[in-house]
Parts: sequence; C-alpha cells; structure tokens
Amino acid sequence: MMKPVMQYTDFREFLKDFYQERKPYGFTFREFSKLAGYSSPVFLKLVIEGKANLSEVGTERVANATGLASTDAEYFRILVAMNQSKDTEQKKALFKELRSIAKANKVKIVGEDQYDYYESWISPVLREALPHMAKSKASEVADALTFKSSAAEIRKSIQVLLNAGLLSQNADGSFAQTDQKISTGNLEMPSLAVRDMHRQMGELAVRALDTIPVEERDISGLTLGVPESVLPRLRAEIADFRRRISNIVTESPETDRVYRLNVQFFPLTKKLSSQVEGGAA
Repeated sequence: MMKPVMQYTDFREFLKDFYQERKPYGFTFREFSKLAGYSSPVFLKLVIEGKANLSEVGTERVANATGLASTDAEYFRILVAMNQSKDTEQKKALFKELRSIAKANKVKIVGEDQYDYYESWISPVLREALPHMAKSKASEVADALTFKSSAAEIRKSIQVLLNAGLLSQNADGSFAQTDQKISTGNLEMPSLAVRDMHRQMGELAVRALDTIPVEERDISGLTLGVPESVLPRLRAEIADFRRRISNIVTESPETDRVYRLNVQFFPLTKKLSSQVEGGAA
C-alpha cells in the first residue's frame, strides 16, 4: 500500500507510486490521463518522467483523478508548485507550508531532519563541539563559538541534533555524538538547505580573513586555465583530498577546536573559444 501524499516531497514520485500500485490490475497511462481529463494518452507518463509539468488547472484535475480531497489536495497543490518552481526562496517558503500542513496532521515529511540540520551553520559545529565541552549551558556554548550567535540559536540547534539522533544527552546533561550519519541523498529540500550552508560557511570564511590570526587559519587559492577534459580528474582529486583530511583528523579521538574546511572550485569565465579570429589589433 502506497504512502499518504503528505509523506512525499516530490509529486512525480507520488504519481508514479499511484500508477504502479494500480498497474497490476490493468490500469494504464491512457486510463490515468483520461481520468485527469487529458486527451494525450501519455501526458501523465511524461509528467512522471519530468518531461512535462502540470498547470494549475492540470494540478486540480490530477488531484481529483488520484482521489485527493480537502487537506490532502491542498498539500498536493503546494507540492506541485514547490517542485516546479525555479526560485530557491519560493521553494523554501512552500516547503514550510507543506511542513505546517503535515505537522497539523501529525505526519513527518521525509527529509525534515536533514533540512533542519543543514539550515544553520551552527548545527554541524555543535555536533562536533558539544561532546568535548565540559559546560553545556546555551549562553556558555554561544560564547565558545568564534562567530557571534545567540543562546536561542544554540538551543534550537541542540534540539535539531537531538531530534535527528545525531547527538544524545546523558543523565548529567553532557552530550555524546552518535554513530548515525545524515545524508541528503537525492532529496530536493535538504539539498537546498545545503546550498544555504555553503553560502553561510563562505561568508564566515570572508569574515575569518579579518578576525582570525594568520597562524590559526589557511586561506589561499589558485586561478587556473583549465581544459574541460581534465575536470573529472580535478573533481576526483578534490574528493580524495577531503577524504585524506578526514582520515588525518579521525586518527585522534580528541578535539580541541572545531574547524571548517571550504574547498571551492568554480569557473570565472564562460567557455572560451579555442580559436582567436583575426590578429591582434
């Protein structure tokens, strides 16, 4: 039996599951499209494959065809709008609406924990720092961070970490890091939060230029002319470098400070022509 619509963060997956559940009983895309009022027998197949979108009218037709009504239909409308939006801020606003509807109906959306974790730069810092801190009052934790944060932000991030099972709290109030890992996988909304995380960490790196002593940081860069053919090798080398850094750090169970390593590699020009027309002026 397929999941309720409120457990989906991709309307195309919902439609795919709806179809697959009925397919063994002779249900066809032709019939599915006809139920939704489409003359094309393959239109909904194209929608499921991401090759076509639903209009507002089409969204209502498909909601009716799948038997959605009331709150479920409203969730579906917002879900379609979120998935088809090209604007990051609009996507996040619509996701909050989805969470509000799901929460009111006591449904947990897949990816919520990941989204909350990556929404603020503080959460991954506390995951590393709290198990090694003797004091865990929110105000004291805030004072221990290099960049200013409030006690309220600390308390919120601690709750996020506990809810996600990434930290556990002992009877004496201290914290321990669990073995649980967090991953965005192919989930769209956590991936958007990861972009915000990278943006926040990039902004902190800029601030570190003026606030962190040179001997406590390493900020450098290269500007290179790169042939497109070596891009896969360079990306693989960067990934190997991150793994080697991680292995060095995990050799010791001790933690004195929490650092952030940003590896940034991006184009500064559009693709250049391989040939220069004409001569020098």
